[in-house]
Amino acid sequence: MINPSTIIEWAEAQKRQKFTWLEDHGPRSKRPRPETEAENKLRDIAMLDEVIALCNARATV
Repeated sequence: MINPSTIIEWAEAQKRQKFTWLEDHGPRSKRPRPETEAENKLRDIAMLDEVIALCNARATV
């Protein structure tokens, strides 16, 4: 079984990747991609935030 702290580390790394992508290819970048791709990255970040919150809640129980 994977423990919550390992999942949190993974989720934080995924978020960093998404933020880097947004910096490189988001709407305000020099090489923007279609808006739907940026929206998907933002949705992914929100979902990862929820995963982190759930893991933190589970770790405190």
